[in-house]
Amino acid sequence: MAVPDRLRTRWPEYLATAAVSVVVLGPLYVGSGIALRGDMVFTPDQPWKRAWLGLDGSVPRAVPMDALVSVVDEVLPGAVLQRLLLTVALLAGGLGIARLVGGLHAAARVAAVLVYLWNPWVHERLAIGQWAMVLGYGVLPWLVLAATRARDGRPRGWPTTAVLLVASAVCAPSVGLLGVLVTVAVVASGGGVRRVVRALLLGGVANLPWIVPALLGPDIHASSTEFSDFAPRGESSLGTLASLLSMGGIWKTSIVPPERQHVVVVAVAGLLALVFVASFRWAPGALGRRTAVGVAAAGGASLLLAALPTLGPVSHALGSVTAHVPALGLLRDAHRYLAPFGLVLAVGAAVLVDRLVAGRAQDPAGRRAIAAVVLVAPVLLLPSMTWGLAGALAPASYPGDWDRVAAEVDRGEGATVVLPWTGSYRGYAWNDHRAVLDPAPRFLPGDVLIDDRHFLTRHVLPGEDPFLLRIGAALQTGNPAASLRELGVRWVLVERENGVAAAQVPAGRIAFDGRWLELVDLGSPTGDLRHLRPAPAATIVVLGDIAALLVGCVSVWQLRSGLVRTRR
Repeated sequence: MAVPDRLRTRWPEYLATAAVSVVVLGPLYVGSGIALRGDMVFTPDQPWKRAWLGLDGSVPRAVPMDALVSVVDEVLPGAVLQRLLLTVALLAGGLGIARLVGGLHAAARVAAVLVYLWNPWVHERLAIGQWAMVLGYGVLPWLVLAATRARDGRPRGWPTTAVLLVASAVCAPSVGLLGVLVTVAVVASGGGVRRVVRALLLGGVANLPWIVPALLGPDIHASSTEFSDFAPRGESSLGTLASLLSMGGIWKTSIVPPERQHVVVVAVAGLLALVFVASFRWAPGALGRRTAVGVAAAGGASLLLAALPTLGPVSHALGSVTAHVPALGLLRDAHRYLAPFGLVLAVGAAVLVDRLVAGRAQDPAGRRAIAAVVLVAPVLLLPSMTWGLAGALAPASYPGDWDRVAAEVDRGEGATVVLPWTGSYRGYAWNDHRAVLDPAPRFLPGDVLIDDRHFLTRHVLPGEDPFLLRIGAALQTGNPAASLRELGVRWVLVERENGVAAAQVPAGRIAFDGRWLELVDLGSPTGDLRHLRPAPAATIVVLGDIAALLVGCVSVWQLRSGLVRTRR
């Protein structure tokens, strides 16, 4: 059987992308269970809830991705779905960036893949568990390609752009905004106000599923220090800017790769990044002048967005605005917005390697040696990304206690409160004590309430949901069981080995008593949580969801019709 020309010419980037996926996600491929780390929480079967569409009054941070996961895992088990989504994230990013520089030498395309995928930003987002951010990061190169087609008036340009904007908005609110930024930057590089307005309208509709509940939801309690608390930080004595230039600088210092704490590593990575930025001046030959301008604008804007909160006056100003517009709290953690800068570095690395390998100047051996150094530099500067972030992504299995508690909760009405009431992150012995967002809301049926305060190194960031403040106050009363029942609570789930004292557990019937979990039945609730907890108008929220879904479906139909006409 003849090998297709595309496979024969594109196998280097296919191989490089597959190799990165295997090396980074290896523990998931060879082990059973689910990797639980940071915000990365998958369950064997995630039940459907109002919260997945932002209809319960909570902050819509994972809307509508949780809805998609809940629907898809009716077909695929959570463990399989997790592996599929993480693999798609890396494959999409690697193949997309290689396609973006597709006219360059094979070594240049491989360089783009390695620089785009093997960097501190991807490492730290996986380490903090924000897998949806990495999935959205993989969409960005394809958005550049689609926006270029739309700008130039080529077939299937706008439908493809609309589908990808919806896909980026599904990943996370911040990814949706980054998708709009990249699209507008590329479209605007060709001039024409109408095209820019069209891109903004498409992006706005695509992001309605999380924008509507964020704006119409109840008044949340926002802290004026949110942006400074989650501002990027330098890993070494070189400071924050050097870290950001090399795609590092996450606020959570406990998950920073150990090698990134050495000044020499950050210095070399920063100098290499400056070389890639300088090499980007040759990008017009690979991307076209207008697309190169658009990518540079998006990358520069993203670097600026990430750096601004590190300035005291800016972070204070943002905090003051957030105090009056609490929904802006969704946009904290500015390090996330560094993602489009990865496009600039990857393209800069590709055009540099292309000139070194394909050039006709003297000393070709020396130039190829320099190109080889560029190719291996990402891996040499970040070895801890190997094999599941040095084991940080090793999978674990939920103990049987979780299934038994879920079955018990499903038998009676009423919400579930989870103890300890000291933040939403836990460390379980069966998960090697890795810090992970409490899986109870995604594992148990019904409304599950957990403390939404953030216990940072320096201080405690207050919770956002005012109803959860009432739950915390009820736990401190003389009769917490009665107070909780008045708020619509029936069950109290105690997660053992997380510092819960017996005196902190409200009195009630022990419905389940296991090694890892204890479930207390307080009795039938006297209040209705759905009436007591303010929520956005469901009709308006659903209309926003339908609008985004219609944009995606119509665009897919247009793509299908265009492909059929092309075949004919």
